[in-house]
Formats: sequence, C-alpha cells, structure tokens
Amino acid sequence: MVFLLACVLTVFLEGVFFFVLGYRNIWEQSVIACANVITNLLLNLVMSVSVFPREPFIYVMEALAVITEYLIYRRAFGPSRRLFALTLAANIISYGIGQILF
Repeated sequence: MVFLLACVLTVFLEGVFFFVLGYRNIWEQSVIACANVITNLLLNLVMSVSVFPREPFIYVMEALAVITEYLIYRRAFGPSRRLFALTLAANIISYGIGQILF
C-alpha cells in the first residue's frame, strides 16, 4: 500500500510541477505520469529487495530515475538542457516531500 501511495504522490507532485511550468496538454501530462509510474514503482521495488545499505544506494537509484525520465521526456518532447534541469528539480522536490511525509 505504501508503494501505491508513494507512486500516486510522485505522479501528482511531478505532474503539477510540470503543469505549472508549461507542460499542460493531455499528451505531455500523460507522458509525465507514465514515466513517473514506471520509475517510481521500479525504484521502490528494487529498494525493497536490495541488500545494499539504504544510503547511498537510494541516491544512485534516484539518479537513475532522473536519467530514465529525462530520456523518456527527451524522446517525447525533444532534447533540451532546460528539460533535464526540470526533470532533476521535479525529482528533488518529490523526493524531499516524500521524505518528509514518510
């Protein structure tokens, strides 16, 4: 149940973040939601079965999530440094809020 809640929170927070910054149409929001569902569920699944210490492994996993999401966004929206920076910022915000809540 915590996996689902974390995923919903991530999709919501990052969706709102990108919406506020101009990614407003249904296609853009759908790509953002799908990318976040994929990366969030995979990250949490890997973390739940990992034998590595939580830190710094979580940071490695979060970095992989940022790269994966950016590659998905780049394919869908076109490459840009701004898009990478937004992807990184969205993940930092959602991770931080998740840490506070969980």
